Amino acid sequence: VTGCSVNPVTGKRQLNFYSEEDEIAMGAEADPEIKAQYGELDDPEIQAYVKEIGARMVPVSHRPDLEFHFTVLDDPIVNAFALPGGYCYVTRGILAYLNSEAALAGVMGHEVGHVTAQHGVTKMSGQSALGLGLAVGSAIAADIPFLNDIAGTTAQLLFLKYGRDDERQSDELGVQYATAIGYDTREMAAFFHTLDRLSPENGGLPGWMSTHPDPGERWVKVGELTEQEWAKVPGPRAIERDRYLDVIDGLIFGTNPREGFFSDKFFHHPDLAFRFPVPAGWAGQNTRAAVAVFETNQKAVFILGGLEAENAEAASSAWVSQEGVEDK
Repeated sequence: VTGCSVNPVTGKRQLNFYSEEDEIAMGAEADPEIKAQYGELDDPEIQAYVKEIGARMVPVSHRPDLEFHFTVLDDPIVNAFALPGGYCYVTRGILAYLNSEAALAGVMGHEVGHVTAQHGVTKMSGQSALGLGLAVGSAIAADIPFLNDIAGTTAQLLFLKYGRDDERQSDELGVQYATAIGYDTREMAAFFHTLDRLSPENGGLPGWMSTHPDPGERWVKVGELTEQEWAKVPGPRAIERDRYLDVIDGLIFGTNPREGFFSDKFFHHPDLAFRFPVPAGWAGQNTRAAVAVFETNQKAVFILGGLEAENAEAASSAWVSQEGVEDK
């Protein structure tokens, strides 16, 4: 049947409208946009450290010939994600909450698993076949649509919601891959206690985590999977807590004030050396691409950011020409 292929992990036939070349091209196209939006962490040691762990994992995966790319994003949100074609990301935020190299390896193995099992392109193929389009959700876009600077396919890939079965399979693959290169994945299981403390009920992880299995359930399941892998793969099994803490020593925790922050009456940007007043009662949103302040009813907005235009007049014309914007 046209659109069917064999899944590299399960060996079973699946609906897939995309060739491996298509898959790689999607990831390659989205990668620069994601790096521009979130920024790459400016720490060569941490970047090299994460890439080294990922590079060791690829040969034991189900797609050892695929070229993978591993990047640490300079974002405080506790997150890790992967795009089709071998593009895997962890954030500065998640590094601050992990306790060991073994835990990091488990997280990275989970993201590699999304790629090897082709969860992204399979999900996209299924939704396209049903004529549903892609389910896209953005915390920024939900409140301030014009601040979502990730466009088109990149946004669709980034906010594509995996099902719980996909997440469970990636947990299983994460344990398998991390164990195969010598890590103690009980550390991966322990990290789910941290995720539980960061759950929405406790004011932590945002709503998109609702697609993941319950952290408590994952802690138990990953522990069981660890025992199963240990029965197949001989030790020793490394944790490397001290090495991990040495590498991330000095990592900024939370929002980086050097990239801009709001005080009671002003927005300040130390690195770019400017500030401006914020009207009383207005809210604000700061991203790498732009900073905006707006009335709570969103009938008025002030945006300061970089636009691709020859001059200020051209930038203004491009802005007011957008759908839903009234020039008064």
